[in-house]
Amino acid sequence: MAVHLPHLALDALAQTGSASPGPLILTEDPAQPRVHDANRAARQAGVRPGMALADALAVLNAPIVLEHDPEASRRHLLTLAAVLLQFTDHVCPELRQQRILLEVGRSLRLFRGAGALEARIRDSLRQLGYTPRIGAARTPAAARLLARLRHPARPLDRDALRRTLSPLPLTVLPLPAVDIQALHGIGLERIGDLLRLPRQDLALRYGTRLPELLGRLLGDLPEPLPRFRPPESPAFHLEFDQEVSATGALRFPLKRLLLQLEQTLRAGNHRTQGLELQLLHRGGTTTRLTLERSQPGSRAEEWLELWNIRLSRLELPAPVRGLRLAVPHLLPAGADSDGLFSSRDGSRAESGFLTRLRARLGDDAVLRFAPTLHPLPEGAQEACSPDRFPALPSGGTTPAQRMAGAALWLRPLQPAPPPGPHEWLGRLEGGWWAGDDQRRDYAVTQDPRGRLCWVFRDLRSGQWQLQGLWG
Repeated sequence: MAVHLPHLALDALAQTGSASPGPLILTEDPAQPRVHDANRAARQAGVRPGMALADALAVLNAPIVLEHDPEASRRHLLTLAAVLLQFTDHVCPELRQQRILLEVGRSLRLFRGAGALEARIRDSLRQLGYTPRIGAARTPAAARLLARLRHPARPLDRDALRRTLSPLPLTVLPLPAVDIQALHGIGLERIGDLLRLPRQDLALRYGTRLPELLGRLLGDLPEPLPRFRPPESPAFHLEFDQEVSATGALRFPLKRLLLQLEQTLRAGNHRTQGLELQLLHRGGTTTRLTLERSQPGSRAEEWLELWNIRLSRLELPAPVRGLRLAVPHLLPAGADSDGLFSSRDGSRAESGFLTRLRARLGDDAVLRFAPTLHPLPEGAQEACSPDRFPALPSGGTTPAQRMAGAALWLRPLQPAPPPGPHEWLGRLEGGWWAGDDQRRDYAVTQDPRGRLCWVFRDLRSGQWQLQGLWG
């Protein structure tokens, strides 16, 4: 199956939400500017790809003229190749032709036939804002041809393919014009006329190019396709045709990027718990925003809600010329991570509230206390992200926690008088590796107010210190 994207650059430009309804031209070759592509308004006025820019300007009234960025088109095509991996594991992007080939033989039963699969692919790409032309055939060469012609047939066996190709004019073949003229000169008009001739005779008269092309069309000559491998850390780009000065105008293009993210993660059977959004400004400066969720996910709507909250708090330091959405870490789709409020029965309501709270207030404003492996009480816990779950020693507690026992309210260390009746708890040692050697004997005692106090004696100085109060 071949997916041809003849208006790839224009479709990507329309995803910004600011594309002009008036005539718009993309140009190439700055030395001799000519039309790379034109939107519908310009095409209706007679502008065609390959036309000299001066001729195009002569028939248009004040069009918008932008220079085509081949590197941006390459990135968009590779992103779509990663998206199409949800339909087959064998995808081959052809960058120069703005086309993606899919080996779908093993996918037909899963998607209930070529017609249903083609409809799924078309809907997927249209959801992302692209207008594909799709061709399905027994061979890659025939699929390319049918996609370019928007031919409705799907010939999946040799006889059907021959019947489909035979009535087509020779001009649809990827041959030089001089070869087409030579074939017309001997009375050949259609592909069927060529297929009736012996291949050896064609090779003697026209060289090997023509019979090899026919062999690839019918499947007599194999055409192995390289297998596309998506990047381990996917990223999604979008360049604007004009600068954006308000965060509200970023929501539409951001939604497009998140839809690409959702389909790419689905194709790789992945989810993610964090994203990085880069706002690209003039002069190469960048504003970086990060967003972490309490639970991994892939749905564009859920991520968009969180990004809208984050962007509503942002004051742009400069107008934005483009967006880049990066996925630092991928997680398997079956992976799970319990958040601060989540339970193992699958409840996500409280976790979603926590995620929205962090999006509104910032990651540093919502923290949890987590135990550490430090042996001394004052270092036995630290503030960290609600999604971080430190590893604990066997038994699930640290030595300081085991010695503290019940609930503990730590206090700043302060001198204490030698205790009266008390119960020894044990000794804690640590800090020698950092030049702060500590050796303490801990006990529990009762003060005159009746409170249970957690105290220790410093073995180096012999002084008593109050560490905390028991609950």
